[in-house]
Amino acid sequence: MKFGQDYEAALARGEYPPDWVNSAISYKKLKKCIKRVQQELLSLGLDKETLDALWKHVGSKGSDADGRVTDSLLQYTVKDGEKVSFTPKLTIVVDPRDGSPMDAWLSPDTRRILRRLARSSSIDSSQNQDGVSLEQPRIPNDCDKSGQSLDNKEEEQQQQQPGNTVEVPLTADSEFFQTLRRELACLDDLQQAEHARLQEEITRLGSELRALRASRSRRSKKEVEAWRKIFELYSDAEVFLSSHEVDAGARDAAHAQQQYQLFNQSLATQQKNDVLKLGKEANAALSRFLQINVNLLRLLKFQEINRTALSKIMKKFDKRTSLHAKRSVAQSLTKTSPFMAEDLAKATCFTISEEVLSIIPQLNDYLCPICFTISWRPIRLRCGHLFCIRCMVIMQREEKDHCPLCREGVVMEATESNIDKTMVKFLKANFKDDVKEKQRQNEIAAGIDQWGAAYEHAQMQKCVIM
Repeated sequence: MKFGQDYEAALARGEYPPDWVNSAISYKKLKKCIKRVQQELLSLGLDKETLDALWKHVGSKGSDADGRVTDSLLQYTVKDGEKVSFTPKLTIVVDPRDGSPMDAWLSPDTRRILRRLARSSSIDSSQNQDGVSLEQPRIPNDCDKSGQSLDNKEEEQQQQQPGNTVEVPLTADSEFFQTLRRELACLDDLQQAEHARLQEEITRLGSELRALRASRSRRSKKEVEAWRKIFELYSDAEVFLSSHEVDAGARDAAHAQQQYQLFNQSLATQQKNDVLKLGKEANAALSRFLQINVNLLRLLKFQEINRTALSKIMKKFDKRTSLHAKRSVAQSLTKTSPFMAEDLAKATCFTISEEVLSIIPQLNDYLCPICFTISWRPIRLRCGHLFCIRCMVIMQREEKDHCPLCREGVVMEATESNIDKTMVKFLKANFKDDVKEKQRQNEIAAGIDQWGAAYEHAQMQKCVIM
């Protein structure tokens, strides 16, 4: 099945709202524009084979310091004056004597058309009624009106003169790019509106979670713990962004969909086991959080199929016309279009992280880098790095002075005054059970240091008896 059929089927499937479908790149309409471009080029005697021959000549020329082709027989440029104003034109080097194209094989019909275009320009004007501009040659005083030299020496000098140029505006080509630019502008507006809507939903959810966390009720505390578990599952799923070395960075829509399904399955398992207990309002907030992800996934898919449509239509344009527009014009369009250039998923995930996930602290963000448990009674070294007090005691006992993270010699100078009391309060308030467990483990470890391994056995027996 051709891409055009797949593209139309994807838009007609009902997955996207009507205003999205209306804003999508009109692949069929642009294909019809390409046919009109072909017809216009044929009317100028510039069929695909002729243009290919001209481009081969261009490819054989050298390049200047900026990488631009020098002394090119053919140039294809698009002047982008305004937001949706495109003026494509072909610039062809012609012989200053009779207007014939120089240094390329062309059919007799093509040569006749181009000579007619060149000769139709007046000497005093650089543009004729048809919009074809020509830089006129300067005729020497000792030449006749036709530009023919009077002797062989002067004829050789004329042959060495640089060629003049004929600019051929392409009307159908202009229609193609103006249509494409208008559609990209519509897609940019759509993305801006959808992004604003997502931002609004994320901000609203963040406000509700802040209110929940500020509440002192026992039920609110249980719901905060439930949200902490939800966000832990969500962070582990890495729905839109991967931190793994193999596929680090933004995921495509298909992989993001798979990761979202895995997150949903994990969430359903936790709810089935009664691990996540949420009230009516919290369940409504969870539904909105899931819907934010669904909407972002849908927008990501829509962005991908339109990017593919742009790439395909430009490839078809070049294949049918041989104007080589994709590598220059298409890149320019992509860079100036936020819909095509910006990574919406990455930007939205950053907002989710800042406005939602950060409200409910995650235990993984407060682990000691040495023992990978909660940094209870955290020691903040002079270098700024944080470790649990137990690990610092062990390092000082072994006379290891270098910070495990930055290798600065700051460990041996640390004392009880290095305990970060603000962090102690924060950890107690947010990870009460984990703090208790770490405190118990520290006490057992200290007892073993003083009384030996029998102390741990005695503590375990004591727990069993109790």
